[in-house]
Amino acid sequence: MTANARFDRTRRLLVSAMIVAATGWAIGVSTLTLVVAAALDSRMRLSLHTRESLLVVSALLGIAALLSVIIRNRAVLSAESVALWLEGKFPDLGYSLVTMIEGRFPAAHPALEDITARVPWESAVRPLVVRSVAFPFLVIACGLLVLSALPSSQIARTSRPHVGDAINVAHPRPRADPFDPLVVTVTPPAYSRLRVETQENPGSARGLVGSSVRIEGLGNATGVHATFGTRGMLPSANERGWSFLLVMPDSATAVWLERGDQRRLLVLEPRRDSVPMVILSLPARDSVVSGQPHALPLKATSSDDFGLQEAWFEYIVSSGEGENFNFRSGTVGREALHDRKAGVIEGRLPLDSLMLAPGNIVHIRAVARDGNTTTGPGLGYSDTRTIRIPRPGEADSIAIDAAAPAQGDSSLLSERMLILMAEALERQRGRVTRDTFVANSRRIAGDQAALRRRVSDVIFLRLGGKARGEESEDTAAAPLTPDAMLDAAQKATQVNGQSLDFSEDESPVVALNRPLLEAYNAMWDAGRSLEIGEPRQALPHMRMALEAIQRARQAERLYLRGRPTATVIDLARVRLAGKLADANPARIPPASEEGTTIERLALRFSAAVERLPRAEAIDSLALLRIEALSEAPAFAGSLDRAIEAFRTGGDATGDLIKARRALTGPVRSRPGLPAWGALP
Repeated sequence: MTANARFDRTRRLLVSAMIVAATGWAIGVSTLTLVVAAALDSRMRLSLHTRESLLVVSALLGIAALLSVIIRNRAVLSAESVALWLEGKFPDLGYSLVTMIEGRFPAAHPALEDITARVPWESAVRPLVVRSVAFPFLVIACGLLVLSALPSSQIARTSRPHVGDAINVAHPRPRADPFDPLVVTVTPPAYSRLRVETQENPGSARGLVGSSVRIEGLGNATGVHATFGTRGMLPSANERGWSFLLVMPDSATAVWLERGDQRRLLVLEPRRDSVPMVILSLPARDSVVSGQPHALPLKATSSDDFGLQEAWFEYIVSSGEGENFNFRSGTVGREALHDRKAGVIEGRLPLDSLMLAPGNIVHIRAVARDGNTTTGPGLGYSDTRTIRIPRPGEADSIAIDAAAPAQGDSSLLSERMLILMAEALERQRGRVTRDTFVANSRRIAGDQAALRRRVSDVIFLRLGGKARGEESEDTAAAPLTPDAMLDAAQKATQVNGQSLDFSEDESPVVALNRPLLEAYNAMWDAGRSLEIGEPRQALPHMRMALEAIQRARQAERLYLRGRPTATVIDLARVRLAGKLADANPARIPPASEEGTTIERLALRFSAAVERLPRAEAIDSLALLRIEALSEAPAFAGSLDRAIEAFRTGGDATGDLIKARRALTGPVRSRPGLPAWGALP
């Protein structure tokens, strides 16, 4: 081997040794830093922020050690420096290597080769390389040996710090507060594809309804118990401490953790999975199809907050008149959406194959289903479009103002659909589980209640009042009887003892609203049976309601022939010409309960603020926030930040001011004294 080849091999060996030694020192310094951090954590239980900082410091020290070794030994990167170093170690070379490197003579000059061949410099370089590499790896071995003696949980806390690892302590020591640390892990349902949320010492935990909530603490489980709403619970013990496993409820709920005379409040704030939103774009409106009907194009868009499973179109063909109606239903255009958050479905409804006859009505709507496997699935429905086949002779020459369909007609259609749904559910009895059967029955009961409120609004609007519905203060009262409704109608249709309609027999107002009230009462009875999962008992009442709505549709109706002429009023002539006795008193709306609720929240808020910063006052604010989540969400948001500031030792003054203004509005200034003026 020539001298030049021997020199290149030696130089490569030195460069490799430098790189290995620098890497070894970097790993060794980082390992020693982690050993020190783990030792401190085992003694003092360092916070998450401190452990994350120590991890960054460990990496920075390792990089510093790496750069230090490279800078200190950077001479090995230069051939001249390596040659001079070898000349200094072996004087017998007589500067032959330097001469060869500088290129003053050919690399294979016989004289140079003869001199370098007599000097075995490799034997002196190898021990030096071994020593430079062995020492840092000895430091690494010592650090790993110390780490192996520590518990695996301690190593994980030091090397992989994350939120919630405060519970991973091998030998927890007794603490004054048994609920410090408190780790809450919320695992959402799999269909939502949301990540698991972990919090340490939180005041509240948020998650989807049906999520798994795990509450963990350190220490002995003896004496620890929890109150979840109104239900008491005992913890499950493990090698490190205790834990509770809950399910996220459907409304905000307080969880009280107690051990002896010490208590801790945790608020569970659920988030509901909304049902899909469906918009039917084709057909765009209700229409009448004349002539020979053919295929009808259908198109709808749907969206959901987590993902759609499938969507389709439903149709109902109604035929008949009077009290005899027949219905046929079906679905078209069913399409799988594969968990997409938005989708478009298209289809065609073959009208020619439905055997439509004059007078038939086709009701069409789009339906979408989400992937909720916990509290669902959720079904979203679009508005219903109607396609009518006209009867012969319907067209005439009467010109009337266009008007919207009667409200009773839409109620009639909805009640028919509810009857079909209840009959389909009854056929499933025995083929599905009891829980599923009752859940579907209660879903129909909710639709029946919504329809009942619509009928109630129709009744009271036609009596001359405002839409009372069932949101007034008399919600718990029993439904009106027909006689009571008749009295109300007579009062509404008379002014100063004179009937507004007819003075004999029943007026058209009474004739229309009496069957509607009978339908309203029948819907009450049907809803009660559906709520307990008995659609068989509800069907007779639902059919009675349908029959009553049909009778209301047959009440006397008035039509205008031609367009009514516009009445021109001479305002200058009639102004101030009326009599006070002829004026009807203004209808005073009932007092709203919103003001009462806000006032009650404000009083409780003031009482809690006066007791701050005591712990029971903070708990009072947390309980107040549970109630305010539905009544005053802006106030609840500001209150949440104030509670968090109190728990972390921050300044909550600004958040309390925002909470107060969100509840009572901005500050109003009223001058109490007149402005200063000049003296007389």
